[in-house]
Amino acid sequence: MIGMDTAVLIFGAFVVFVVVLMAILIPLSIRAERRRVAGLAQWAAANGWTMTKNGRADWTGRMPGRNKRGLTVNLTGQLDGRRVTVADYHYTTRSTSRMSTSSSSSSTTTHYYIAIVVHLDRAHPPVAVVPRGVFSQLGRSLFGDKPTATGNPDFDSRFRIASPDPAYARWLVGPPLIAAHLACALPHWNLAGHDLLTFRTGRLPDPKSIPALATPLLQVANLLPR
Repeated sequence: MIGMDTAVLIFGAFVVFVVVLMAILIPLSIRAERRRVAGLAQWAAANGWTMTKNGRADWTGRMPGRNKRGLTVNLTGQLDGRRVTVADYHYTTRSTSRMSTSSSSSSTTTHYYIAIVVHLDRAHPPVAVVPRGVFSQLGRSLFGDKPTATGNPDFDSRFRIASPDPAYARWLVGPPLIAAHLACALPHWNLAGHDLLTFRTGRLPDPKSIPALATPLLQVANLLPR
């Protein structure tokens, strides 16, 4: 059986180990982040793109968390004849756990996303296409299709269209888009005004992958009716 003094020594050694480990890892993480951002800036300059930090954009209201201050790195340039933005975005959640009737502890979690935006020449009312989850499928089976349904049973069973203008949404999501979604070639997306948006978890990787990140959303833009 471990004595009290031994337990205190073990705990103290563990605390020292954690402190030393953090003293090593935090500077390494900071340097890695600086190198990542510098690489993005170099890529942007070499390819005629612009990079801004801590910007603002209306489309952040359609991102998870709706954090208006969530943009950290923004890169904007031309791809496939269209103006495109890729960006690092984040928001923070706080959780509280009760340790006893008189005390509790709280922690924060930062959620990171890569946002991809294609800026269209024409403005549109809000329309979104997302895969159906379990509850959405259950709701459809119980209550039937909503007015935004396309009439294509395969598409309507797998995807949900959200829009305050069902007639416009049905016109916008025409046969070419439906076929591409059924072929699993397109991401989820939402559109409002001039900004066509999709997002994925993570942070901007090697900048050479930026064109590949934007390609699926560019395909959505190219399949929209004119």
